[in-house]
Amino acid sequence: MKKNKVPTELIFSLPNDLLVNILARVSRLDYPILSLVSKRFSSVLTLPELYQTRSLVGLTENCLYVCLLSSRADRIPSWFKLCRRPILASDTRKSSGYVLATIPIPHSPPLHRSSLVAVGSNIYNIGGSISQSQSSSVSILDCWSHTWLEGPSMQVEREYPSASLLDGKIYVTGGCRLTFHGCGDQTDNVVVDGKLHSCGGYKGVAYNPNDGRWDSLGSEMNLGLKWSSSCVIENVIYYYYHNENIKWYDTKVRSWRTLNGLKTLPRFARYANVRLADYGGKMALFWDKFTGCGNQNRMIWCAIIALERRNNEEIWGNVEWSDAVLPHQVPMAYVFEYVVAVNV
Repeated sequence: MKKNKVPTELIFSLPNDLLVNILARVSRLDYPILSLVSKRFSSVLTLPELYQTRSLVGLTENCLYVCLLSSRADRIPSWFKLCRRPILASDTRKSSGYVLATIPIPHSPPLHRSSLVAVGSNIYNIGGSISQSQSSSVSILDCWSHTWLEGPSMQVEREYPSASLLDGKIYVTGGCRLTFHGCGDQTDNVVVDGKLHSCGGYKGVAYNPNDGRWDSLGSEMNLGLKWSSSCVIENVIYYYYHNENIKWYDTKVRSWRTLNGLKTLPRFARYANVRLADYGGKMALFWDKFTGCGNQNRMIWCAIIALERRNNEEIWGNVEWSDAVLPHQVPMAYVFEYVVAVNV
């Protein structure tokens, strides 16, 4: 039986409230493609009512946000989100169908030496350095409207702090004191088993907010720079560091184990920027790849990995797809600042 097509004129003549209700039921991965349909579609996709409707009908979903930060003095951030790639008739290359789409976010506050943490549909930017001075400022990126809001300042100025979300509250540690190297007393936080694990220097502690108790952590948790490429997925800590395999922490025996099943992934360059993120129970893995004469060209790649615990001692990863998601040349002066899945 031949299907009847909806006339294009009818779609464009729909009132805004009805169009909002229709578009609210479409995956956010498709929004950049839909914005190309017409100026009206592009405008409707930015309406706050659209995201309020998605929330009311329970159709929010995880969306991966990536921030690249200029390493130059201006420290200009560039924001992207993972979306479906538009399919062109002339495109014959095999592709995962995903791409990092640029997000125009005006008036971005300084992100230099600050800490970023996602809370619902918002990303909090906490502390950092402004005009070479420690800052107590807190700014909030509304991922519905892609606008920055000013939040309440902290009572203490912090540079290089670490922030984590636990039981609906943001816990911030470190960054209060400058050392002779010009850096703050840096710590790295993760939340596991309902406790805030804070690691820095040669010591690590776990804080239980239910009873206010602090417990010491083993020396195996002092990862140093390895924390920069770490994440927690379904209560398990993972990290990657300089040509090592991706590791996960076995809390029962208090040791690190190798994540199995990732032989299809390429071997990363020794000093590649690699970031891990929780993507709805899967692992989102981002890295940069250098090409061309003298490694002057750089592309951003992504892999989505499903995780399976086969027994108490093994976790296996299955690479669902892997592809260049920012295939055009990325300036050498940019580094990964943040990768997170936001619920919008």
